[in-house]
Amino acid sequence: MQEHFHFTTDQTKIQKQYAALFFFVSAQLSQIQFYLQRRNRHLTKQEDAVIIAIHLLGKLLGFSSERAWHRFVEGNLFTDGQF
Repeated sequence: MQEHFHFTTDQTKIQKQYAALFFFVSAQLSQIQFYLQRRNRHLTKQEDAVIIAIHLLGKLLGFSSERAWHRFVEGNLFTDGQF
C-alpha cells in the first residue's frame, strides 16, 4: 500500500533550508567544476547545484518516493514553473 506524506513544516522554512543547501553545494561544486569533463553542457535545463541541493533536501526531509518529492518541489519551492 502506498504511503501518503503529510507535511507540516512551514514553506518559508523549507525555502530557507533549500537556499542554505544551494549556496553550500554551489560553493563546493565551483571548486571542482574545472575537473569535470562533461559533454552536452549546453543542453542542460537546470544547474547541477540545483539538482544536487534538491536531492539532498529531499533526503533530509525523509521523502522515499521520487515522484512525491517532485510534486512537493513543484508545489512548494518552484511555484512559478521554473523546475
